[in-house]
Amino acid sequence: MRKASTVRGAANVALVIALGLMTTVVPAGAQSGGRDTGLQLTGDQPVQIEGDELEVLEDQGRAVFTGNVRVVQGPTILRTGKLVIHYATDGSAGSSSSITSGASQIERLEATGGVNIQSEKQVATGDRGVYDMGTEVLELTGKRVTLSEDGNVATGCKLTVAMKTGRAKLEGCGSGGARPTILLQPRSKTGN
Repeated sequence: MRKASTVRGAANVALVIALGLMTTVVPAGAQSGGRDTGLQLTGDQPVQIEGDELEVLEDQGRAVFTGNVRVVQGPTILRTGKLVIHYATDGSAGSSSSITSGASQIERLEATGGVNIQSEKQVATGDRGVYDMGTEVLELTGKRVTLSEDGNVATGCKLTVAMKTGRAKLEGCGSGGARPTILLQPRSKTGN
């Protein structure tokens, strides 16, 4: 019975994970002049999460997907080595706000072991991604963080995106390290 409850709880968590992580690329698309990037998420599309293993640690307030983790909704795919979901626990025994009941509050999502978020037009990569559900802020970090679309590539070591405002900040690799860069491709002219 516990295994069925864990699987059911994982399905409830899966939707929150996918929505939280996959919306991380949306602000970059919003900055591109309102073009359709294929990153709009809707509640009527299924979300599929798979990994080599899922472990729910209710006493620690965590659920952990490991090994070739893949999250898919519509045209958006997230790939990572490990995905940890941190959720609020009220600490009382027999609480109904457990991860398996679907009533828990997700606090933070952490993707490690290489992060790749891909849509029809955009790709974002880094070594580690953290999404804070309360502040709605994403941080994608690594030795080389990239965001690319249509041949245009922004590169740095830390990308911070505030979902509420749509504001994004790309930082370099610290003192003496690489500075943020962007490569812009010229638009091709149509035969008019």
